[in-house]
Amino acid sequence: MCRITVVMPTYNCFNYLPKAIESVLKQNHENIELIVINDNSDDGTAEYLERLAMRDTRVTVITTEGVGVSSARNLGIKKASGEYITFLDSDDCWHEGKLQTQLSVHELNPGLGMSFTNYDHLTESNQKLVDCFSYWNKFQDCDDQAKILDDPLNIIFSNNLVGTSTVMITRSALKKVGLFDAELEYAEDWQLWLKVCEYFDVAVIPEVYASYLIREDSITQLDDNKLSNLESIKNIISFYKSRESLITSKSFAQANARLYEGYADYYRAKSNTSKALLSGVKSLFFEPQHRRVISFLGKVKKKWKPRKRKSPTNQDV
Repeated sequence: MCRITVVMPTYNCFNYLPKAIESVLKQNHENIELIVINDNSDDGTAEYLERLAMRDTRVTVITTEGVGVSSARNLGIKKASGEYITFLDSDDCWHEGKLQTQLSVHELNPGLGMSFTNYDHLTESNQKLVDCFSYWNKFQDCDDQAKILDDPLNIIFSNNLVGTSTVMITRSALKKVGLFDAELEYAEDWQLWLKVCEYFDVAVIPEVYASYLIREDSITQLDDNKLSNLESIKNIISFYKSRESLITSKSFAQANARLYEGYADYYRAKSNTSKALLSGVKSLFFEPQHRRVISFLGKVKKKWKPRKRKSPTNQDV
């Protein structure tokens, strides 16, 4: 039976960590190892993990001193003994059967370097909002258990729908393309998936097998980080612009449309109306998608509501 390694970085996530770990250890594929990288947590995580590792030999704990999520994942990959590597953020969780389903797809398709599944978005009160593929209207025509993507590089470049907590990747693929770029502040996972797509087949599984928690206090959700996050995405797009023989003009347009839509949302939240409008127009220029046009016009209308005229007073008459 193939061994699967689960790499889980964590930092001060004790309120969610036990649920995430339980969703791993209850998978019906038995030959797994769970490597948890505790990156300098001070919320009781260390004590909990120490007790867990003592009673379950499948769990290995690595302690680091604030190296960041990418370096933490890389340490887990280097420690991994599995033929297949998977990732789970410590505030997300898996659904039953995830590992066995993906493993079966890989075993039936030996050329696969990576597979990913659909996932739900959850609020902190555990309320389901929407699943990823339905929201973006992607892979809705996939009737099979899994689909091998015809052109994975362009599909994932134009629409980054790959949730890190849904990915299964082969050891051989990582050996070929390398690890996460720890120098990138954001989108380092997207960059790695794109590298895999250049050399290997990729499969998508339309079934929901993970839940992604939307947290207000998440580091990536903080306003101070959003602009630098967008710059990271822009840099990756620019990198592939220099290799445009790999990427179609349509994919570039779609990627840029989503990028500038992100800028528009950021500047709108900062009440910078002129930059928000300019970014929105750029997004529409790259891809005048019907939904994007309707959304943009609606936001403009809200911003420029006509002022109510003053009623004349006796002094005005």
